[in-house]
Amino acid sequence: MSPECFVSALQQAVVRDNLAVYAELFRTTPAERAVDPHWVNALELFNGLDEAGKEVFLQVICHTMIDTTANLLGIVDGCCPVAGIEGDVTLCIDGRPIGGELQELFLELNEATDDAG
Repeated sequence: MSPECFVSALQQAVVRDNLAVYAELFRTTPAERAVDPHWVNALELFNGLDEAGKEVFLQVICHTMIDTTANLLGIVDGCCPVAGIEGDVTLCIDGRPIGGELQELFLELNEATDDAG
């Protein structure tokens, strides 16, 4: 698998699929069915927003997923060191390292996706 295919698969699984799940949960979960205190608070916040505010809320979630994934890829690429981790962190597919430019490819893909729609 090429680095481009890998980041494309990550973008689909981590960003698009998870965002769809969050949007569905926020838009369809009745507040009285929520049990977890964090989920109760999040639902109360979301339900208190107008439609434009709800879209902004979901955009914040989307960009948080993108930033978090990009940061992890930067660690794998070796350009974002983490205190306490000694040595190289690598990502391999079928025994072949694919890191080095994953963070940049992922951010470019998501920037292109933002520009397209």
